[in-house]
Amino acid sequence: MDLLFMLALALVSGQSAFLPKPVIYINPPWTTFFKGERVLLTCNGLQFYALGKTKWYHKGIMLQETPGNNIIVNNPGPYKCKTNNSPLSDSVNLIFIRVSLILRIPYLAFEGDSLILQCQEKNNVTLTRVTYYKNRKPFSAFNQNSDVFIPQASLSNSGLYYCTAFKHMSWKIISSSVNLHIRELFSRPVLKTTDSQPIEGSLVTLRCEIWIPPEKSSIQLLFSFFRDPGVILLGQARAQELQISKFWREDSGLYWCEVETVSPRVCKQSQPITMSVRRIPISGVHMEVQPHGGHVMEGQKLVLLCSVVEGSGAITFSWYREGTEAILGKKTLRSLVAEFVFSAVRKSDAGKYYCTADHNSSLIPSHSVSITVRRNGRGPLVAGITTALISALGLTTVALLVYCKHQRKSETPVIGDVVYSEVWSTQQGKEGAADASGKPPDDKDNSVIYSVVKNEEAQGDSTGNSQTVNESNRATPTGF
Repeated sequence: MDLLFMLALALVSGQSAFLPKPVIYINPPWTTFFKGERVLLTCNGLQFYALGKTKWYHKGIMLQETPGNNIIVNNPGPYKCKTNNSPLSDSVNLIFIRVSLILRIPYLAFEGDSLILQCQEKNNVTLTRVTYYKNRKPFSAFNQNSDVFIPQASLSNSGLYYCTAFKHMSWKIISSSVNLHIRELFSRPVLKTTDSQPIEGSLVTLRCEIWIPPEKSSIQLLFSFFRDPGVILLGQARAQELQISKFWREDSGLYWCEVETVSPRVCKQSQPITMSVRRIPISGVHMEVQPHGGHVMEGQKLVLLCSVVEGSGAITFSWYREGTEAILGKKTLRSLVAEFVFSAVRKSDAGKYYCTADHNSSLIPSHSVSITVRRNGRGPLVAGITTALISALGLTTVALLVYCKHQRKSETPVIGDVVYSEVWSTQQGKEGAADASGKPPDDKDNSVIYSVVKNEEAQGDSTGNSQTVNESNRATPTGF
């Protein structure tokens, strides 16, 4: 959530406990100082509040009000700060002691920080045989004065530290003990979910939640989400949330998240949580047909639709015909409806049909639907007409062939009072188109054309008058 929004919300509601606290930084950044040293304190984090004067408190009493956010002090004890409507900061405790040797350690130390431990004499006298101790056990020693460097601190570096050294070659001095507390850079992540037992096929949101101390609010973190066994759902992204749009049965299992810094590398994993899916039982299995009513013409497409009113996850649909044990078809879908198709239904497909829906727990049948298959109504009539036409055409063809054969015996065909002249059509340039007798060869492709000519002898009509064939009454040339 945006810090400015949090601030505004807290100011309106009066809940100052939820406001971000200022943080006091120390320079030099030690916990223990020699008596008389001066220390600069800075009240940081005031960007969340209106600019103004800073109030400083020492041992619970207001010490001073400064125009900026800095103050210089030299007295031991706890210090706090605040500005305008901000809450009081957490206290920092400064130690000023009258000794000749102290062990300086960082006041604020976090996981991943590089640390320096410094054994120092008050007047900067040269020291020899310097030894550092942790929890009363030596862990580092030097012939001459030297600092201890920890390149990347971890929680295991926390403990009680002190040092010993020799002054002027023979005078051994011991520092007071100081507690080094390594703070978490961020808390161990906690994986939370909107529902640990989601309904199969529903949306699930996973969120990897952590707490970051205000001193480290600017660190960059990467988030990863995992599912057992070793499935990476999201790897090293800046998003704290992961959405699973549809949670299926096979998604059940252990889930956890991992958070790590960009630099230096600090990595932490959450405790795993168990996610198990809940299934909605199947109910209301129903079958319908298309076209509606179950009356279909032979050769037409027929669709059997099987559906359920409720149910989740993968459902197995099966189709049956009453009186037979064989399954017509089977489909397993993550859907509430499925279809079985006859691309071209036959007369023998008529009967009663039903479907079942199976959820791996119970098999529920639908009601049965009757399918009636009718033959095409135009079939017998068309077949009869076609047979009659073929028969008529066959007889006509035979008659024409017989007639033409008979007429070819005479050189000039005569029908009624019209004289026909026979002409052969051949392609020029082909040899053997006709022999000397004027007859076309039998093996050549020829065409015969009959044209009408006037009868030389006028024929009398019923009244005894003579009549000739007019030009308009000539027959149209016909090709065979």
